[in-house]
Amino acid sequence: MSALLLLGFLFLVFQFSKAEGADQSKTVYEKITNGENINYLIIGDSIGRGSGASTKQETWFRKWEQQLKNEYGVTAKRHLIVQSGATAFEGLNKLVHTEYLGPMDMTFIVFGENDRKYMDEAQFAYFYEALIRKTKSVYPDSEIITLTESPLDNKAFSEAIASISAHYHAKNIDLRPAFAESKLSTYELTTDLIHPNDKGYTIYADTIFQATKDLAAANEDIANMAIPLLEKTDIDLQQTSAYTKASHLFTNEYWSSDIPGDSIEFTYTGTFLGVKVKSNEYGGMVDVFIDGKPIRTLSTWWPLEKERHLYVTSGLENKVHHVQFVVSDRKSIYNVTNKAQVQLSAIITEKQ
Repeated sequence: MSALLLLGFLFLVFQFSKAEGADQSKTVYEKITNGENINYLIIGDSIGRGSGASTKQETWFRKWEQQLKNEYGVTAKRHLIVQSGATAFEGLNKLVHTEYLGPMDMTFIVFGENDRKYMDEAQFAYFYEALIRKTKSVYPDSEIITLTESPLDNKAFSEAIASISAHYHAKNIDLRPAFAESKLSTYELTTDLIHPNDKGYTIYADTIFQATKDLAAANEDIANMAIPLLEKTDIDLQQTSAYTKASHLFTNEYWSSDIPGDSIEFTYTGTFLGVKVKSNEYGGMVDVFIDGKPIRTLSTWWPLEKERHLYVTSGLENKVHHVQFVVSDRKSIYNVTNKAQVQLSAIITEKQ
């Protein structure tokens, strides 16, 4: 190869690396300071995906990307593993079942507001730490930024986010003080008292960008894989459709029914349980019983058709359990159709 061709080849390799953020010998903060492009990932819920913004350009991450471009000349290539209504459990499950996206320089983790509706702080902490550990396992060179969402008013949950983040040297950005300091009311900053509007997401972007600048200026070390805070948080998830008893058979990979009392049963071993369902505008409700005890009622309603991985329970004894899903005679207040159908595909448990 001639010297000229070699130089041309090396130039192309350099340009590709710059464009794709492929050089993992540098931290994200070194890259930003040097004006190099980065890859980043968002694992989150509806706020993680920018719900409430009037246009895509008004989401917090688009605004943050533009600020990086304006200040440093950095192009940030975005990757999303997000789902409205999701918990850290669903985020973990979606991460596990998402194909490897390539080297990541930074990952935002955005959960808490939904989680508090379905689990206590100990259960949340377990899956939140498991998610951070799995993220560092899949994307070991990624910085971890955890966001404490503006509407989260549960002190135990926000403290869990902060303490777990600190343990892994992940950078926690709490958006609640920024909202309070704005002097604007929740009505002025949100669309529904939960999801930020354009003004609210401007506060998100400005706060996150200022933190990014400070971290880059300090050339901060990125998050690391520390020893676990909680026991057995390095978990692998598995799904199974192998039921032990059902009122009728599966059709097209789903057990479906809109008849109250119809049921399907599974046997599994483990300390927690989730369920894979199809949610849509016709989604019904299902009562869940484990070892004969009522656990909770799950709604499968959603305005758009989506495959969902719903949290059921955790903190169980690590032994064989029997779970029964029974179609409820109730339906979500959001379901305004004349149909309430449960579509269940599999249960989600831990590999033994």
